[in-house]
Amino acid sequence: MELTYYLSILWRRKWLILLSAILAGVLAYYIVSLKPPIYKSETILSTGVIDPTGINPGKDNPFIQQLHIKMSFNNLIQYVTSRSCINLLTFHLLNHDLEPDEFGDGPFRAPEVLSSYNEASIDTLSNLLAVKLEQLKPEFERPEDELFFNKIAKDYKYDYEKLKQDHLQIQRMGETDYVKISFTSENAELSAFAASKFSKSVIDYFESKRNSETDEALAYLSTTAQAKKDKLDNKQNDLKSYNSGNQLVDLVSQREATVNQIRDLEQQKSNAQAAINANEATIKDLEKLMKKPNLMDEEPAKLDENDADNYAIIQLNRKIVNRKELVAMYTNNLIDGIGNKRKNESSLRLVKKQLNEDMKALSRLQKEKVEEKVETEDDTRENGLFDRHLSATIDLTNAKEEMAIIEEKLIELRARSNSFVSNQAYVTNLEREINIAKEDYEMVVRKLELERLETKSLDSPFTIIEHAQIPEEAESDKKILFTAFSGVVGASMATFFIFLLAFLDNTMHSPNQFKAFTGLSLIGSVIKINHKKLNLQELFAGETKDKVMERFKELIRDLRFNLEKIKGGNIFLVTSPREDEGKSFLITILAHSLLLKQKKVLVIDTNFKRNTLSTWADKALPASYGLHQLLVDAKLTEHFAVTSIKSPFNNTPIESISNSGRSQSPLEGLNEEEFQLFLRRLSEKYDFIFMEGAALNEYADTKELIDFSDNVLAIFSSDSTMRQADKDSLAFLNALGDKFGGSILNRINRKNMG
Repeated sequence: MELTYYLSILWRRKWLILLSAILAGVLAYYIVSLKPPIYKSETILSTGVIDPTGINPGKDNPFIQQLHIKMSFNNLIQYVTSRSCINLLTFHLLNHDLEPDEFGDGPFRAPEVLSSYNEASIDTLSNLLAVKLEQLKPEFERPEDELFFNKIAKDYKYDYEKLKQDHLQIQRMGETDYVKISFTSENAELSAFAASKFSKSVIDYFESKRNSETDEALAYLSTTAQAKKDKLDNKQNDLKSYNSGNQLVDLVSQREATVNQIRDLEQQKSNAQAAINANEATIKDLEKLMKKPNLMDEEPAKLDENDADNYAIIQLNRKIVNRKELVAMYTNNLIDGIGNKRKNESSLRLVKKQLNEDMKALSRLQKEKVEEKVETEDDTRENGLFDRHLSATIDLTNAKEEMAIIEEKLIELRARSNSFVSNQAYVTNLEREINIAKEDYEMVVRKLELERLETKSLDSPFTIIEHAQIPEEAESDKKILFTAFSGVVGASMATFFIFLLAFLDNTMHSPNQFKAFTGLSLIGSVIKINHKKLNLQELFAGETKDKVMERFKELIRDLRFNLEKIKGGNIFLVTSPREDEGKSFLITILAHSLLLKQKKVLVIDTNFKRNTLSTWADKALPASYGLHQLLVDAKLTEHFAVTSIKSPFNNTPIESISNSGRSQSPLEGLNEEEFQLFLRRLSEKYDFIFMEGAALNEYADTKELIDFSDNVLAIFSSDSTMRQADKDSLAFLNALGDKFGGSILNRINRKNMG
């Protein structure tokens, strides 16, 4: 759509827009005048959100601080406008109006419906509100009390929704730490009372909630700390009980001593095994030399007298082994803490002393035996071998006994070492749990002490900077501003709806709009005129003072010029998508204008469905005698008659052929070849032949006449809208190709012609 078209619509509707602006302004002025005066009272609170030292960029990110401050103020405003805080204000207002106090002489509001309530119920509610204000509890325990309270509050218009939407205004003052609380109402004293009570209630309720939360936090931390302490004590008692039951004095030292004993015994075992191997090998060698299987098989009585010394050596060796076992036993008792420590130490010293004496005696006997062997010159080789065999046998026996004792002790020590590992894992796990429980307990204790310290140093963040005052004058009603604004809104709404209607308008109101909608070419455009004033002979006789009619005349001449330029034949079939698009009107005017140029024109009314041209029929002209003869020769007199057109527009007489208005289509009952021949004879006699066809959307008459015409002209009305049937007709016209002579847009608003 064209911008100029929209602007022209606005200009044509300028008085409507102006009227809408005036009506909206007058209505706004009247409504504002009816409103009662409004009084506003304000109180200012310091919130404590912003640190007095301001924002420190070196300490924190300034952007994060600003965001935190903004969020804090948003949370604060949500708290102030919460139902709990506003309910406290409602309590104050109802308590005052139900039982007026010293602030005013009477209630601020007294609804008429209050008389319908039970006086006892009103007194009960008043007492309940007083108690709740004293306790700062905006909630109700019983649902029936809350329902009755809400009903009374709505009657007084003190309910939550009404106060929040119509009376209370809470906002931050610029970038400061202050919040302004405003209350507007129809009563100056009511506004001051409400602003004062509301600001105080907000502070008191905040303090009450904070103290309650602090007490709950301290109680919770105290309970948690005691629970952590009990858990720590239980873990420590479990460790003591386990150590006592398993005789664990110093688990690490005991385990190290046991490991050292195992290592020493392993070394002793290795030495004993080496001695066993060496003595067994020695005995085998000696037996081979003595040429007998085993000297130990001899009876003791058969041994010589030197065996007595050997027997003493054997006895000493056995004592030494027994002494070593006692040393090991007393040593283990001292390590394991078995028995009396002092007694074990004394016994250990005594056994070690006896062991040393036995070792010295054994050394002495062995030395004497060696000396005797040297001194005795008569000793035989056999006696020497026997002595060596006997000594090796004694050493082997001692080594095996020592090996058995060592292995038994190793089994015992390894079992004890394994038990130490199990005990160590259990004790380590228990000690870890004790450390965790201790850390938890100490952390809770620190939190408890910090909470107590903060509670002692906590100050209220709210401070009333400016108290509410009774307003002396009502707020400005801003009549002029509202009137001007309403006028602008009214004009804007009118403009919007005019634009909307123009946008939704899918009529072909201008040539450009027609081309955009249809895609068809135009050979002419005709503006809309008052048909009752149209007199064709006077119009084309000379210039008139009517600008509209002059414009109409020039458009008809332009259409005539374009029509004369159409080539391909002089038989024109004039049709339209719908009825009443102006076919008969334009055919008559075109014929009249062509006759003024001395053109021979014939009009044939082939529109059997709506034969308007035939209704304008007059007697035939004298020059039409030959036409009548052609009609007779073509045997068409049953359907057609030679006439002249005498329209309501005072046209020059136009030769025409009228139809009988039958219900059949044009070619039903006609011989097509004779009709074709008839039209060709007429085309030789006339310069222009116009045939009117029925509407394309409703009838097929025009389609039957296509083959009998040279060119097809389509008439469209600019006030017609495009429907699906119209689109089908457009598709048909586009399919005609070169046979389509063009379109004529009729009844255009002169202002849309540009």
